[in-house]
Amino acid sequence: MTIFSGLLDQLPISGRVTFLLVLSCIVVPHSAFSVDTGPVCAIDMGSNNFKLIIGEMKGGKYRQHYYMKDKLSVGTDMSKTGVINRAKLNEIRQILGKYLSVCDSARILTRAAVATAAFREAKNRRDVVEIANSLQLPFEIASEERESQLAYLVGTLGKRNFAVIDNGSRSIELVTYDAHGYQWSVFNLGYEIAFQQFFRPAKTFAEASDKYRRVLGPYIIAADFMKNRDGYIGVEMEHVARNLLSLDRADNVSISLDIVARKMAALRAMTENEFAALKQVKNIDAILPRIVVLEQTLVTFGYREMQVFERELGVGLIVGKGIPPG
Repeated sequence: MTIFSGLLDQLPISGRVTFLLVLSCIVVPHSAFSVDTGPVCAIDMGSNNFKLIIGEMKGGKYRQHYYMKDKLSVGTDMSKTGVINRAKLNEIRQILGKYLSVCDSARILTRAAVATAAFREAKNRRDVVEIANSLQLPFEIASEERESQLAYLVGTLGKRNFAVIDNGSRSIELVTYDAHGYQWSVFNLGYEIAFQQFFRPAKTFAEASDKYRRVLGPYIIAADFMKNRDGYIGVEMEHVARNLLSLDRADNVSISLDIVARKMAALRAMTENEFAALKQVKNIDAILPRIVVLEQTLVTFGYREMQVFERELGVGLIVGKGIPPG
């Protein structure tokens, strides 16, 4: 795509979307399903970020054509009062309207939106439902079960017998799927919560890591269903993969336990001053807690590596439309 970057910069959003729809710029391996969906506009309303994803299932493959992200920090604001304030609701309406304008420009009529943990917890979540209804946007606030199922589809494109973790800003989902159906566990120890609770006040990484691990331990040990699967896949783990593997993009890459262990050892050896400086690095809050989770789950579940894809939860909405009825 680099040879087209100059041209894309000169095009309006509608032109860029149409251009990318033709090129089908991202193609990933075959899924378990083969029903073509046609282009779908999927909106992922996360606790921290909103994303517009235009993609489709075609010929058994997932193809992504367009991506846009906006940081809204709904979870941070909601956690203070238990409600999404009026200013944030107005911002949500504005962003959703912007996304739908892109879908309109691309003439994509199949649309779906999903909201996650912060919206489940908000006392006034009905206000968000009313915003979506007023925009004629098919919308759901995902239950813990539903969010886990979407995470599994994102990681595996529907293939059975894998273990998947979705390490979001507010919640962590552990999920598997086999002939007996889905098994899942959800707990609110995502990276943003963990960073504020354990890492920000700590003097050293070792102190923060030890406290976080003690709280994580019972949840991870209880998820025995995650063991002995065909592989371990991470959703929302691309930030960690880029950091550990020194990559600009981390799609379909593997992170070995050896690499994680070496990184953990280096972090634990940091002085107080070094750790204080590290905590000022941009986006470090999205990396440090996830490294701890990565090591602890690899060891507990018995895997030597994790496979990571650069796919967002909203992709699960698209993959799900490719599942044949019945």
